[in-house]
Amino acid sequence: MNMNTKKLACVAAALLSSFVLSAPAFSADAMVGTGGYARQMHKMEMMKMLDADGNHMVSAAEFDDYYGSLFTALDVNKDGVVDEKEWVGVKGNNKLDLATGGYSRELRTIKMMGAMDADGDHKVNKEEFVNFHKAIFNSLDKSGDKQLNPQEWLAKHAG
Repeated sequence: MNMNTKKLACVAAALLSSFVLSAPAFSADAMVGTGGYARQMHKMEMMKMLDADGNHMVSAAEFDDYYGSLFTALDVNKDGVVDEKEWVGVKGNNKLDLATGGYSRELRTIKMMGAMDADGDHKVNKEEFVNFHKAIFNSLDKSGDKQLNPQEWLAKHAG
């Protein structure tokens, strides 16, 4: 009986840990697969903003550079984290120059902040922000070649 209890506890711990470790990927998939954020992100205008070398592909490095710069733009007080006031922006002045108006509006919702706040401290640091977007990149990169072509960019995301 005692041995069966230990086995059951080990199985439960293994299942729980696999769920917890994969939770950020699930939350990224769910967010990208629904709502205005996904619609705005998957527009060609946004792809062109990320395509720094103009080759009609978005490499993993371009993606990371873009989202690193976007985080820097959000971090108005330059303290390494974005709180709710920075995230939402000042009313009437919340468009990010690095994004389309629609994408900026959808990104800067409290719901999106919550999706990226992996540790639940009501702030998003650069690692959380970039990791959330890396999960999106990886889910879009169906070919596994570490770059997104227009078909991958525009494809409906299966969450």
